[in-house]
Amino acid sequence: MLTVKPPPERAVRLATGLFMFSYAACHFISHATGLLLLDNMELVGRGFVLAPWRNTPMRLALLACFLIHGGLGLRALYRRRTLRMPAIEAFQLGLGLTIPYLLIPHAFDVRLGYSVFGFEDTYYRVIYKYWLTEPLIGLPRQFALLLAVWTHGCIGIHMWLRFRPGYARWRGPLLGAAILIPILAVMGVNNAGWDLTLRARADTVFRALHGPPPPGSVRAIEGIELTSFLQWLQIGYIALVAVVFLARALRNWLERRTQGVTISYASGPSITVPRGYSILEASRLFRLPHESVCGGRARCSTCRVRVQRGLSDLPSPSAIEQATLHRISAPINVRLACQVRPSSPVGVAVLLASAPSARGVGFDLSESRELTVTALFVDLRNSTALASGRLPFDAIFFIDRYVQAVSAAIEANAGSVTSVAGDGVMSVFGLDGDAAGAARNALAAAEELWRSVDQLSLDLADEVGGALRIGIGIHTGVSVVGSVGLPGRQSIQFLGDTGNITSRLEGLTKETACTMIVSASTVAAAGLSAPGWRAANLEIRGLPEPLASFLIRDRGELANQVGAGEAWGAAAATRPAE
Repeated sequence: MLTVKPPPERAVRLATGLFMFSYAACHFISHATGLLLLDNMELVGRGFVLAPWRNTPMRLALLACFLIHGGLGLRALYRRRTLRMPAIEAFQLGLGLTIPYLLIPHAFDVRLGYSVFGFEDTYYRVIYKYWLTEPLIGLPRQFALLLAVWTHGCIGIHMWLRFRPGYARWRGPLLGAAILIPILAVMGVNNAGWDLTLRARADTVFRALHGPPPPGSVRAIEGIELTSFLQWLQIGYIALVAVVFLARALRNWLERRTQGVTISYASGPSITVPRGYSILEASRLFRLPHESVCGGRARCSTCRVRVQRGLSDLPSPSAIEQATLHRISAPINVRLACQVRPSSPVGVAVLLASAPSARGVGFDLSESRELTVTALFVDLRNSTALASGRLPFDAIFFIDRYVQAVSAAIEANAGSVTSVAGDGVMSVFGLDGDAAGAARNALAAAEELWRSVDQLSLDLADEVGGALRIGIGIHTGVSVVGSVGLPGRQSIQFLGDTGNITSRLEGLTKETACTMIVSASTVAAAGLSAPGWRAANLEIRGLPEPLASFLIRDRGELANQVGAGEAWGAAAATRPAE
């Protein structure tokens, strides 16, 4: 699979965001130590969990990341030609704009209070202030800041990882951590707050050390000065965000006064937008149906368009756009609408126009991901003859035994059955993102189900009057994996050519007088250099060139290969103990 590095600006935003999210995670874990009461919160949380961050270089790095990440975020906001966007992007953007406003009173109060005025830099002072001195303002603001930072970061990490192989394997644990950490942090602060309340009521020395200074004292005056300065910082931030929005409005007004760019849609209107708009932004501005699963990041190709006029006047594809186009073998006149910003009239045809939401069976595009998977399709031969002369329930009994034997072998080797149509069973391997393990597991499953069907033939020999015969096809390729079905009744499915090719390989087992056909891509993914099977180039309907494959007639040929070598250790490790 061809990969390409993200643009430098996006890479910097990602790096700075991850750095700050790491600090936030440690900070919230430190809060969670408040479950052990206030003294342990100070000793373990501040003194141990936050210790790596409590030095000048790390604090300067955090400040730099905060300024860079926030500045690039405002720059990206300014560069947006339209604020129409998917709901999750709008929610993340809103949280990102809110975080600095909520963060200024807390971060600068702690750091400036300590550095400039010499205020106590401990959990004792912070918890006392937000729990007793400012319970109606400070405490809700802190909890809002915690949730805003954590939610914004989790959305960003999800959007970054959701199309990457292996993310599905870690998605459950990551979701659990994303829910558990803020809950424990809030519980820790609450527990420490109640502990502090009891101690402050019982101990006047404790109140004098960590509580607010007496009115009119030097410390009280300094506290008022600090509060006033923080308020001006918040006002300055609001003014900065307002300037960005005003600059956008001024730019858009100036662009509308100049000659715009006309985009003509093959199945829709011709629209005129200011220069600098991408084709996807133009579609969103005029509410034209236009799909974009990845949110305009060039991580998918669902927004692609066929350029019918003006192709030569368009800027050349960037590296990230070219990589995506190469992966789908797109012709030269197909471009990604999220990346193309025309400067002259252009005519396009949207290849994947989004349709209004319906209640029927559908594919959950928001949760889909592109993976290299291995498909296995097995079909029972002469099933019509098997049912002939028998009562329907008797025939169903035989088919049920067969389907159970096949599905048990698939699931025992880390596969997932995606559909059962009569006596045809389709399955997929590699939902965890391990392409090599998927190919090995599929071959191991084929050997096991073949053996199970042979045993079933012996068990039912007197009834079926002969050996049960099957056909098996296995192929490895890139597919989009997601959920298909009615809301609340969805199942895992994979879409693309992989399943179709696998089904056609099984069909060719009859013409080639063999039981199983494995594509060369599966053999390569499994790490088999010379399996010793008969090689053949097969004509597959829909493919421009013959598909290199291997034919297997006897189960012993497969069993000898599956059982030999260390390459099958991964497959064996996935099987549960019998």
